[in-house]
Amino acid sequence: MFAVRFDPTKIVEEPKNEPKKIIPLKRRKSVNDDGESDEEEEKEDEPVKADDEDIPENEEHQSESDSEPEEESEPEPLIEDDTTLESEKKHTSVLSRFQQTISLQDKMHSSDLVPEKTENTADQEIEDEDVDMDVHDLEHIPQPAVVRTSKEDKQSLKENKSIAWINTTKVHYDNTMIKPYTSYQDSLEPKLLNNITKYFSNDTFPIQTILLDTLLPVLNFSQRITKKNFTRRVGDILVNASTGSGKTLAYSIPIVQTLSKRSVNKLRALIIVPTKLLIHQVYDTLSKLSQGTSLIISISKLESSLKEEHQKLQNLEPDVLIITPGRLVDHLNMGSISLKNLKMLVLDEADRLLNQSFQNWCFELMNRLKTDKLDQMPGNVIKMVFSATLTTNTQKLHDLNLYSPKLFVMDSVKLYHLPAMLQEFNINIPTAKSLYKPLLLLRLLKEQSTARILVFAKSNEASLRLATLLNILINKNMENLSTTKRYEITSINSNNSKSENKKLVATFAAAATDENINKILITTDLMSRGVDITNVTDVINYDVPISSQQYVHRCGRTARANTKGNVYNMLVGKGERNFWSQHIDNDVARDVNGFTPKLWGVQEEVEQPEEEEEDSKVRTNAFLQISKEEDAIYKECLQNLKEQSMAHN
Repeated sequence: MFAVRFDPTKIVEEPKNEPKKIIPLKRRKSVNDDGESDEEEEKEDEPVKADDEDIPENEEHQSESDSEPEEESEPEPLIEDDTTLESEKKHTSVLSRFQQTISLQDKMHSSDLVPEKTENTADQEIEDEDVDMDVHDLEHIPQPAVVRTSKEDKQSLKENKSIAWINTTKVHYDNTMIKPYTSYQDSLEPKLLNNITKYFSNDTFPIQTILLDTLLPVLNFSQRITKKNFTRRVGDILVNASTGSGKTLAYSIPIVQTLSKRSVNKLRALIIVPTKLLIHQVYDTLSKLSQGTSLIISISKLESSLKEEHQKLQNLEPDVLIITPGRLVDHLNMGSISLKNLKMLVLDEADRLLNQSFQNWCFELMNRLKTDKLDQMPGNVIKMVFSATLTTNTQKLHDLNLYSPKLFVMDSVKLYHLPAMLQEFNINIPTAKSLYKPLLLLRLLKEQSTARILVFAKSNEASLRLATLLNILINKNMENLSTTKRYEITSINSNNSKSENKKLVATFAAAATDENINKILITTDLMSRGVDITNVTDVINYDVPISSQQYVHRCGRTARANTKGNVYNMLVGKGERNFWSQHIDNDVARDVNGFTPKLWGVQEEVEQPEEEEEDSKVRTNAFLQISKEEDAIYKECLQNLKEQSMAHN
């Protein structure tokens, strides 16, 4: 196995004509620690190799017939020197250590399988044999006690939600604060006042009243004193107002009033919005308000290329720019716009903007203000932050570098507020009847007369599936469906192209040509923000929203501009009912003179024993009763839906 190493310093002279003899080498016997001798002999055919170059291939592979005569002859004695003896000792010691390692591994493996018995353990086993073993049942590991929040702690948590505004000046308002716009004729420009009454309304909304009463006197006075540093007297504005309360008009009027006196067009107002739909809504409002003035209102659209917009902004600098955060960073990096003359910064739907991190837009914007603005004193830009669910994350608000902020909120402890004319209905569906949820939705649609209804689903797939199933049910012409009404059911979601969604929204918002047509638009939370459709009569939460914030935005699609509206919440099982009552109902405030939530379809209330799992009102609801004929038709429609989906795939 181990051959003698070739030593080039020791040369053995051999006859030139005679071939080299290969002599087998036997390893010496080695005695291990256990006293056993290891007798492993080398194979007889294995030669002693001096060097690969010195041994030809034909000699390495000799046949047995050639090797037998060589074995009979007396082998030549090996020339043993100190080097050879040292090499043999080295190989012997290596092999001995290898064998010791193998034996130790065998012992360790056997000890793992059968543990060694020490004297103590052996004595213990003998004692255990004399004692009867007690057999115990398996028991649960002790767990810590459940920590339950008391009513006092829950109340304190609700009150602590407004801790973020502890160092902010609060300005309260209520729904009674309504004034005619003509009362501001001394504070507003005549052209602006005429545009307001012509295109919008003769009376203010509460949030518009409180903002105009607070801002206009300070703005007009500061501009008369100094046009350069007038922003320092105003401070920053934080507005928490329900959707549909007129926030867009509330900040557009002060902007047009302030910039209408400018002489040279420079970028002085920047409005940042989260979606493209909201860009067009704000642009339409500002365009109507600025009619008769020389103000330049510009927008940045995702459909246009950056190079085209860059060239446009370089050739003609606008007074007001409406833009999304991602496109804003692009133009700042390209040098399309300069914030040197910026006076007003508006964040519309601020809670959504601050939750987005498109190219780290907030950090980039604040840094650019520091480098572009010549005046680095606090309050050099009026920041106006608007939202229906204004964030209480102080870190996000701190990133805006607010100066002397004022918070405008409804006269309520809670930050989230619903419109006063909104009526809420809860439809409690037992878990056993959750399969019939689309059928119950169709029943609910039947109850609505000439309506324009938004139905919110939890995902794109759910909205597409629901729209297809409802159309199949309507085509089956079920007995409980009125034949005098027609239904236009469409689905808008992120799977559609932007042009398709735009057409669907326009068709949904357009006036119906027939009074017997009900328009139903099934969508996701994509439509919960930034869409101003004033004639939505009903909102149906087919799937429960994930938070109270999302609930407020969904409900805000109806009951806009002091009009009436209804919201229907389809709650399946105790889980969704508890979630709505604990995490949504407790987080929103309603007007004192407004409506309170009601149960839909409950005929009577019957007391049930405490052990009954379902609520008594659910059991007595005739709206939830399903006949056998309806069940058969419904299951047939489900089968048709399955076949259509398989064919589509």
